[in-house]
Amino acid sequence: MRNLWYESTMHRQIRDKRSDRKRRIGKDIDRYGKDVLASDELKQAFEQTHHTWSTVGEHTLRVAASSVMISYALRKLNIKVNIPAVIIGALCHDLGILGRDTKFENNKECSREHPGESVKVARELIPDLTEHSADIIERHMWPAGQSKAPNSLEGVIVSAADKYSAVKDIVKGSDVKHTGVKNVAHDQAEWLREQSRTQTEKVREFSRELQEKVRDQINK
Repeated sequence: MRNLWYESTMHRQIRDKRSDRKRRIGKDIDRYGKDVLASDELKQAFEQTHHTWSTVGEHTLRVAASSVMISYALRKLNIKVNIPAVIIGALCHDLGILGRDTKFENNKECSREHPGESVKVARELIPDLTEHSADIIERHMWPAGQSKAPNSLEGVIVSAADKYSAVKDIVKGSDVKHTGVKNVAHDQAEWLREQSRTQTEKVREFSRELQEKVRDQINK
């Protein structure tokens, strides 16, 4: 027999643990990424479309949160992870994409060149950027974009979180309102509804014309 009290208590504990984990992730990102979070570049990132349905800024924060979550899991297995390097790498990994339309000739060039551009932006934001963090940023596109494979555990974490978050961008889309992001799914749904209304009206118009012709034939 189901114990509803036990289930409700267990579910509450799970929710509490998730909320606590989110708070810890947020605190770590704020603590180690404050220079990037306060930058004009990250603010601009929320105005640029990325992965069709999201923004560079949203994708960046998703990668950072996912990277820290993976780091927590590895630490529970007694695997040492440099969380500050993970956070800096995650927050800066795509800032080189900003101004993509004028900076790169096509998507292939953007995919190949933006990691190096992101390192340049990161060095401007963080003068004492470590080579470790720079390598994480430069190699995050692996295995795509002709990128070299990560040379550290932290690099693998950010690269994996980047791919996971890219899929999430496409599936979930944008959470930010009024950013100018074109939500393709929403637009397609609106287009289909409009087409449906148009076709329905055409059928009704055809039906009215047909009824009038039938009446005319009867009256004759």
